[in-house]
Amino acid sequence: MDFDQLKTALSRTRMQRNILGGAGVILLAANVLLALDINARSNQVILVPTNVSDGMVARGAFDKRYVESLALDAIYGLYNATPANTSYGRDVISRLASVRDRNTLLSMYDDVSEDMKEREISTVFYPRQIEHNLDKLEVVVVGDLQTFVNTVPITSEPRRILLGFVPEAGSIRLSFINNLEVES
Repeated sequence: MDFDQLKTALSRTRMQRNILGGAGVILLAANVLLALDINARSNQVILVPTNVSDGMVARGAFDKRYVESLALDAIYGLYNATPANTSYGRDVISRLASVRDRNTLLSMYDDVSEDMKEREISTVFYPRQIEHNLDKLEVVVVGDLQTFVNTVPITSEPRRILLGFVPEAGSIRLSFINNLEVES
């Protein structure tokens, strides 16, 4: 190998080393910027424990605790939501809904979740009281609905939510969800 070839090879090796070093510096800078971005974000996860207790359906008789559990599951699925987890709430409503009313309930849920995604809001429902009318298979859940944008609370309003159930296949299933007027 003569001197000119050696000089060219050395020059090419230096250029490759410089390109590799530059790429390393760019990757390092990108990682530092991503780390700073993650550190600057504030994420808040709100977990509301469910009060689900054992309940049963036997020979067409509905246990009060079972009906409460279904009602709370529906409320939590509908109102404890962020734009990122709306599919979970939809699955809950789909699982609890009666065959006859499933499409109506899912359509209502889709409207609510689309609004949440458009406005980038999150909601949390804190139940305070559960009223039963087991003869009509209705439950009223009274509580507070809080709305957040990112981690900033925007509103907190009292809600009375009426849930209706229908007997289906030896169990009961969700038939409707309505907001009732809050008594002042």
